[in-house]
Amino acid sequence: METVAAVWKAESARIVAALTRLVRDVGLAEDLAQDALLAALEEWPVKGVPANPGGWLMLTAKHRAIDRLRRDDRLRANLAELARRRSRSRRRRRSDRPASTTTAPASTTTCSA
Repeated sequence: METVAAVWKAESARIVAALTRLVRDVGLAEDLAQDALLAALEEWPVKGVPANPGGWLMLTAKHRAIDRLRRDDRLRANLAELARRRSRSRRRRRSDRPASTTTAPASTTTCSA
């Protein structure tokens, strides 16, 4: 744990800066860096500290950033496809409707006294 804390203290600013350039969002970059820190806290006690712990944190954070960017791209593409389908469906429904016919107003009867 002390090793993780020491590496985090030395590397976190560099990792967040690199991630910010990649994702163009400081808040997201910080979240991704912290996800990598959490992964280190889970893995290093079990598997041992890697030979280059700063590089491990950076690579893990970058992989998470790339995964996030891909997921966001897929979401945008899926939303665009849904919008296209909805638009097509609406156009089809409109064209399937019978043309509305205008009818003359019903004749009114007046009482003459």
